[in-house]
Amino acid sequence: MKLADIAKMANVSKSTASLVLNGKPGVSDAKRAEILKLLEDSNYVRLRQPAQAKTPTNSPKVRFAAGTNENVVSLDYQQPFFNELIAYISSEINAAGLSLLMSIFPKDSLLEDIKNAELEEPSLGIILLGTNLTSALLRPISEAFENLVIIDTESSGIDCNTVTMNNFLGSFTAANYLLDLGHQKIGYIKGRPRINNFFDRRRGFVAALNERDIDVEHLTVFQMRGMQLFAAEQHLEALLYFAKSVTAIFCENDYIALSLIKLLQQNEISVPDDVSVIGFDDIHESWVITPELTTVHVPLREIANETVRLLHSKIESSGNKQAKKQIFLNPELIVRNSVKNLRHANKKIN
Repeated sequence: MKLADIAKMANVSKSTASLVLNGKPGVSDAKRAEILKLLEDSNYVRLRQPAQAKTPTNSPKVRFAAGTNENVVSLDYQQPFFNELIAYISSEINAAGLSLLMSIFPKDSLLEDIKNAELEEPSLGIILLGTNLTSALLRPISEAFENLVIIDTESSGIDCNTVTMNNFLGSFTAANYLLDLGHQKIGYIKGRPRINNFFDRRRGFVAALNERDIDVEHLTVFQMRGMQLFAAEQHLEALLYFAKSVTAIFCENDYIALSLIKLLQQNEISVPDDVSVIGFDDIHESWVITPELTTVHVPLREIANETVRLLHSKIESSGNKQAKKQIFLNPELIVRNSVKNLRHANKKIN
């Protein structure tokens, strides 16, 4: 059995399984135990022994910090998107000869908790997950720590270093793809609770419709849980009615898209024959579902690489004033099997 098979059984990426196999940080205790059990039960044998660890236990440390809150960032990072992002960051940190400290605190006391953690165990710099953090929370943290890089959120109005994906461009591209395939009755599913990334994706999608002279006022909108994979839907009848009223649905992330496909299939609505579905993030599960999900790929490996590179540059130039950088990495549309080409279908009928 290959490591990729183990990863699939554990519902994680291969990079996450590799971290567990090699005893590296970046994976929750519960998920680590699950993967180790699968490795043991399958009698997994490495084809080659891992090289001697490049980072000694006394290597300089970088802190990964996050603030938890209900329905967005959980204590054990079981959301596939965050699991994979942390795995890539851990890999980049180790490659740079550093070691990673994981610090997860309640969102509302995040600043004080990070300060206390730094007093107890100082680090050279901090990578802060900003997904669920408002400007009001980000600003004092950015002012308190010089060697800081904020990831996975756009922080306009704050003088800080950030690395994130271009959410606007991703949804703009997705909307144009649907329109190019002949879809005019397009539905939009918003994630709840609302986060900065969702607002940017909404803006990009609406901008594409406006550019193509599509009346945004008639855009059909629904809401679903945005941070839970295969979440139950309380308003199922309304969702089914919504799905039957459009030819395609854009979902603000893959959690929503995959949950939607499962619910539609359970109620005998075929994807993409009856309605097309497109997501955003390109998590591991998006290509193991049937049909495989057409989605916007977020370059997590590149985000991790740029984050560590930027933080390392800050550390190396410590004491020298540097202009803050906001880095946006462009996503890519990944075309799979969940969107129907209506122009092609109409030609067949005619």
